[in-house]
Amino acid sequence: MMSNQFLSELIEIPENYRKVSKTNEKRNNQTVEIRRYQVAGEYTYNGPRIIEVVGSGKLISLKNLTTVPVGRLLTAEKAQILAVQLFAKAHPAYAKGLSFIRIEQQERSFWDVEGKLQTFPVQWVKFAHQNGSYNWVTLGATGVLIELEIDSRWDYFRGRRKTEMWDNDDWVLAREGKGPQLASPNALA
Repeated sequence: MMSNQFLSELIEIPENYRKVSKTNEKRNNQTVEIRRYQVAGEYTYNGPRIIEVVGSGKLISLKNLTTVPVGRLLTAEKAQILAVQLFAKAHPAYAKGLSFIRIEQQERSFWDVEGKLQTFPVQWVKFAHQNGSYNWVTLGATGVLIELEIDSRWDYFRGRRKTEMWDNDDWVLAREGKGPQLASPNALA
């Protein structure tokens, strides 16, 4: 299984972060383990967090919203190279089947510990896999890893993601009946 040592090779884990939950759920009809880390071990929806989703002993999804990255975004060429390296580190055999699609400029947000909304620019680096899935790495300023997603499936009939979104707090709240259904392209909860 994944360890904090491996996770720390991909992202910087703040010293005051503790595991707040570990659950098993289904993702693409496979059992996965969802591990969530937050400040002082306090579970807070949409607050600063790290969420890792592990299946068959491999990292398949990661969300790193701990701080606002400072600096400039990478050039497109450097972002693509870094994304390939991160996929290879996280899941070497799977990474061999990836083909680059595009890079989009997007934003990510979270509520900081003072209750202020923090929004920052990212580069969303998207790949296709020979198995038909979509995959991406999201990078903040200076190439900080914000998200890594492996084997995300698309529901072409509904025009939205099919794969469960266990690293998305709003999706989880909708799934639990505590929040509204998310609009497309998000998966149905």
